Amino acid sequence: MIKLHYIHEDGASALGFSAYLLLQENNGEPFMILRDDEILGELDMKGGCWKASGTSDLNRDFLQAVGQFIDAQAFSTLPAMLLSRWADDLEEVVVQSESDYLLVCKPARDFAFFERIFREFITGIIRGEGLFNFKVFDAGFERDFELNVEAKAVDRAYAGLEKWQV
Repeated sequence: MIKLHYIHEDGASALGFSAYLLLQENNGEPFMILRDDEILGELDMKGGCWKASGTSDLNRDFLQAVGQFIDAQAFSTLPAMLLSRWADDLEEVVVQSESDYLLVCKPARDFAFFERIFREFITGIIRGEGLFNFKVFDAGFERDFELNVEAKAVDRAYAGLEKWQV
């Protein structure tokens, strides 16, 4: 289950914003949009775009902002980044929650070598911040390891410029 807290600017609110809870029960299912324990609608990815599922009174701009917020989360991009980075080693990356990932290696790969490389380089791949838990299995699910990584947000806009400063 993926559970996200979303704050949206709302001029009509006394505080100037409204808080929402976004819930996705299973990977690939729509996100429910809740406020004060009331389901306001559902948002689903269809054809590469976020669309309201069923009937909804929610504003189109609001739904677009919620979709952009979801897209900006690590669970939306991290699986593809991992599969791209370790295309020869990883068969599948399964998102179990916004912070829990299950990885399955390809057959005939050196699992011990992959574990060493993964432990060394995963922190450089994660974008965003939070605690991430990786459960990694070999192709036959005979060997595994688990790794918890605490990622901190880093401003990468000027990475590498320090060496040129005098």
